[in-house]
Amino acid sequence: MEYSDPRGTRRSKGGMATVSKKGIGALRGALTPAAWAVLIAYALYRLVAYTSYVTNFGFFADPLGYVSDLPFMIGAALGNFTSCAIVFVLCATGRLRRWGLDCRSALLIVALIYLVVAFAPAPLLEEGVATSLLGVLWGLTVTVVRFAAIELLRAERSPMVLIVQLAIAAFLFALGSYGLRSLPPLWSTLFEVAAALVLVPLFGFLRSYLSRLPDDDEGAVPAADGGESWAAAGQEDAVHAGLARFRRTLAESSTPILAASFFELVCGLVNMYASCAHASFAISAQVPLEGSLVCSVLVIAFVALTARVPHSRFMYLVVFPGAIAVFLALPYFGEVWGRSLGTVIYSAYSFTAMLSMFCVIRACRRTGDEVYGIAAFMAAATRLCLMVGLALGWYFGNLREGSTFLHLSIVCVTCVYVLGMVLLLWGFRSSREKRVVKVVEVIVEQPPATFEEFRAARVEELTERYDLSPRERDVLVGLAQGNTAASIAEGLHISTSTAQGYIKSLYVKLGVNKKQQVIDLFQK
Repeated sequence: MEYSDPRGTRRSKGGMATVSKKGIGALRGALTPAAWAVLIAYALYRLVAYTSYVTNFGFFADPLGYVSDLPFMIGAALGNFTSCAIVFVLCATGRLRRWGLDCRSALLIVALIYLVVAFAPAPLLEEGVATSLLGVLWGLTVTVVRFAAIELLRAERSPMVLIVQLAIAAFLFALGSYGLRSLPPLWSTLFEVAAALVLVPLFGFLRSYLSRLPDDDEGAVPAADGGESWAAAGQEDAVHAGLARFRRTLAESSTPILAASFFELVCGLVNMYASCAHASFAISAQVPLEGSLVCSVLVIAFVALTARVPHSRFMYLVVFPGAIAVFLALPYFGEVWGRSLGTVIYSAYSFTAMLSMFCVIRACRRTGDEVYGIAAFMAAATRLCLMVGLALGWYFGNLREGSTFLHLSIVCVTCVYVLGMVLLLWGFRSSREKRVVKVVEVIVEQPPATFEEFRAARVEELTERYDLSPRERDVLVGLAQGNTAASIAEGLHISTSTAQGYIKSLYVKLGVNKKQQVIDLFQK
């Protein structure tokens, strides 16, 4: 993978070992117990969500793979859309604010459904209506838990820690799924019930702990109404401010959401066609787990070796188009490679899903937006594209010449996605260029004449270059002046331990490990 050095310098091969040691050391210090707890909670959520989907809450002893039972999938889509619509409306009207979505009741319902399916009479559940009802309950409950899990991840300030959390959670989820498949059905069901029940106090504790942390959103970007806070503004102003933040978040995360949605569409198309036409490249139940393992190992290795997260332009221009382009190999190599190509496809799928989630969460932090609105929009968009893909796959799978239409559809969807991504990036680049021109005009007209003006300009430059939060910017100023953590804490009216936490986070972003390096960087 490529990576970018914020200082604009190239690293020699001889320095990669030093970079790796620094990256691992900084990452070890930044992964606090709270970060590990969030990681474990997200991994358990993914395990419960995936296993309950592919086994229909334990109704099927053997996982069904990507294409689950059709009535269950339809019910899951209805439940998903309902949850997304309710959450989005509550968020848009200002009735749902940060840390306002409690998922513990949903987790208890998931555990109860598992027990009912395990001990209910089998003929009662073999009806299509019962399976559809299970799907609706899955969509209503698991979607809510998903939003709450994403909100826990949003609390992480360091981009490097966030992407490592996503990668390790994917690794643990895949290992856990493999382990459950080796257990008898009843023991697997009891484990899922225990996992859901463990998440109830774990989510409650993490929500209580993280909500007490200082709110240092990088979204100190003023809203269209002048940046009034939720508490100070009236209800109508708060709604307008929330919608303005949502629009900025959507503008920044449109490309990742587009990538994840189109990938779901093509995955649904290919898998449903393979299931209906009995094609040899049907993706087995193990392939998604293999893809998650490959993706997580590669991402963790990249972060450990480079001490950086993938640059957004690299993701938009290389990773996302390259991932969706993997499907172009299906018309030519699908019948020959089969299982191997499925692993490649799901590795690309895992990359797309993980990096899309990373970009969306980072966009929420930059804009100061709540995670609920954009998470509901993304979940509804991806589920809608999945259902469209499944419908097209079913239609093509029942045609005599369906394979020809399938191949043409894959090519068309890929081309439309690439074209849409180019248009979005072009618009984003044009808006960035306009803002840069304005900044250059101001700098030319009013060059810094005093040391204070130079220092302020340098602070703003480093804040934008390293994507610092407002509180990290204040800590940067204190360190550049040679102050200690205690002095910085006293000046900012925070505790010394909190100041030390911000210093660690700042070190990770700047790629340094001591105060003198911060001073040297500031004076360059």
